[in-house]
Amino acid sequence: MTARRYVRSDGLATLTSGSDGSVYGASSTIAFMRDAFSRRASPSPAPARAPDFDPSTARRVIEANAPAIELPMRRNADNFISCFFSFIHPLFPILHRPSFLHQYELWRAREDGSNKCGVLPNLDEAIFIASLNLVFALGCQFSDLIAPADKPSLADDFYQRSRQLLLFEILDSTSLSLVQMLLLTGVYLQSTQHANRCWNTVGLAIRVAQSLGLNVHDSGRSPSSQLEREMRRRVWHTCVNLDRSDRS
Repeated sequence: MTARRYVRSDGLATLTSGSDGSVYGASSTIAFMRDAFSRRASPSPAPARAPDFDPSTARRVIEANAPAIELPMRRNADNFISCFFSFIHPLFPILHRPSFLHQYELWRAREDGSNKCGVLPNLDEAIFIASLNLVFALGCQFSDLIAPADKPSLADDFYQRSRQLLLFEILDSTSLSLVQMLLLTGVYLQSTQHANRCWNTVGLAIRVAQSLGLNVHDSGRSPSSQLEREMRRRVWHTCVNLDRSDRS
């Protein structure tokens, strides 16, 4: 077994040298175990790292849960997204609107006309489709296209679709998009009777956010752009607001 090496960014945080950008305290159990294994590791070349999301696993899950990645009619989908950014986004700026809409248009163009289930090739795409379904779940509740009596059941349908994509392996990811998806789940659950599920989901989002160092001013990891810096701030701000509102 070969552990990933880590580098110390300062006396308070440890930044992994892997690609996930995880940050752990230097006194944490994870840092201690990585140090112990790195000292015991043989000098032989490290084996290739397994992919975060096995396409064969994705294929089995999607074939069993095809509706999870099927989009609503274009008119409805566009309207739900517009409602989300009009009514939810001002309160919870979890997503970067231009980036999200760009991803949506790419996915829409690929799926339009086929009406068939595709295969999610990687973890990022699975997280995006789960997030998209949550955006639909939140947006449809403000849509004029849906009868008021039908809104709760339709929103729950989109929520259930997002859950179908949440394999346990998704927690192997420590990415900003995962935190965003968990926060969207928490925002949706606020409007349901699942208070404990909402509380625990927000707690998980905070834990992943902390592993990325979103809660510290200088985690030792330099964001690649001003956009990334701003989104890290917004996402952590939303974590704090949801944590406070759920406890009040």
